[in-house]
Amino acid sequence: MRTNLRALRTGYTTGACAAAATKASLSMLLGGRPVNGVSIMLPGGRKAGFAVKAIAYSGTEALTCVKKDGGDDPDVTSGLLICSEVRLMPSLPDGEIEYLQGDGVGTVTLQGLGIPVGGPAINQVPRAMISDIVRTLLAGHGCSGGVSVRISVPGGREVAQKTMNARLGIVDGISIIGTSGIVVPYSEEAYLDAIRTMLKVAAENDVRMLAISAGARSEKVLRDLFPSLPGTACVHYGNHIGKTLEMIRESGSFSTIAVGVMLAKATKLACGELDLSSRTVGHDLQFIANLARSAGYDGGIVAAMEEISLIRSIVDIIPFAADEPFYSELLRLCYEACRRIVSGLSLTFVLISEDRGSISYDGQTRILHENPKTGEE
Repeated sequence: MRTNLRALRTGYTTGACAAAATKASLSMLLGGRPVNGVSIMLPGGRKAGFAVKAIAYSGTEALTCVKKDGGDDPDVTSGLLICSEVRLMPSLPDGEIEYLQGDGVGTVTLQGLGIPVGGPAINQVPRAMISDIVRTLLAGHGCSGGVSVRISVPGGREVAQKTMNARLGIVDGISIIGTSGIVVPYSEEAYLDAIRTMLKVAAENDVRMLAISAGARSEKVLRDLFPSLPGTACVHYGNHIGKTLEMIRESGSFSTIAVGVMLAKATKLACGELDLSSRTVGHDLQFIANLARSAGYDGGIVAAMEEISLIRSIVDIIPFAADEPFYSELLRLCYEACRRIVSGLSLTFVLISEDRGSISYDGQTRILHENPKTGEE
């Protein structure tokens, strides 16, 4: 049978686009003529070409834009214009860059991102790319002094509302990011880098208790249980619960952690699975049935467990309650799976049912919390 499957198309980061636009603007200033395209060297050593659109030009400043293409990645910034307005600044030291705030680019308000608080959210790697480009061009044209660079993203303020930027202390716009310059669709590495950044921001802003969950809905359950936690304390592991816990342990900055897991994913974690993606591991109905059997349930319930089509329907067979042996054992196994990774931290595990509430367990006490319906993660 013939299929139409194809490899997913890669794209370029906002940082690579900003660097390309900066090169185009400065090239216009130094060369005195419009530029329709540029090529830049990405951090990994790969050369990339970009079409550019010249917006404005005078003898001392130029503005060009590059359209962000994220490839096949579901990137909210894909299709936006990444613009760079460059002005020659003879008064600055040779090769120095003054970054100015541009519309649609966020302002940094918290420590932990490695960039100045109060300045534009342009990460270190894009800054290094821009710096190399500016110094090379200025030296090649025999120009002294430096430049000011104002990166702007029309529509960035609105798009930023769909990101986690506010939690990282980036307000009023997107961040100009990228470590390799290349966007890899559905990249696990990019997701883990985002978790690493959230942990660093939390640590550098004196957060000592974390609440980690798969997503926004399960996070809400944890925040209802721990209402004093700031937003910077809440981290989404997605499916990467094991790697997130490892990063927390390696950080050494946290003393307490609450781990929230929906019932379906908890049955995987109880098996010892630390990547909870459905693409990686399925549900083991035999394990679930055996768990019911070992917890003392009769043959009818055990048989029903072997036939379930949706894991969430377990609560229709065994009532969701803290004193039910099935959930007691499930909680214990999940707690121990997490405890093995973060043995030095105070740990609370929260098992979340889609519509029956949650049960918290700290290694000794199980408490049922009747929360409103949470839905999926």
